[in-house]
Amino acid sequence: MSETRSRKPTHPGLIFKRRVLDRLGLSIQQSADYLGLSRQTMSKFCNGGSPCTLKMARHIAEATGSNVAVWINLQAALDAWEAEHMDAPKVTKFPVQDVA
Repeated sequence: MSETRSRKPTHPGLIFKRRVLDRLGLSIQQSADYLGLSRQTMSKFCNGGSPCTLKMARHIAEATGSNVAVWINLQAALDAWEAEHMDAPKVTKFPVQDVA
């Protein structure tokens, strides 16, 4: 089993807002227009209320010249942290150990 991080990773939308929108002086509406998405979709994402979907990652990568994997990996790190910090499910372990 891997070591878990103690600090929760930052939501990719918050990173996008701080590192892209704030630096460029763009509003949520302007970024939505650039990305071809709704203002509501961008607002939820930039405020940490919705995940970085594959579609969002692709749109951001195209608009910023970044790699789509960066955005997917940011979301994956957050998802993994959240899963690791959930209450342990009540399951019966398989008879074979260390299969992963």
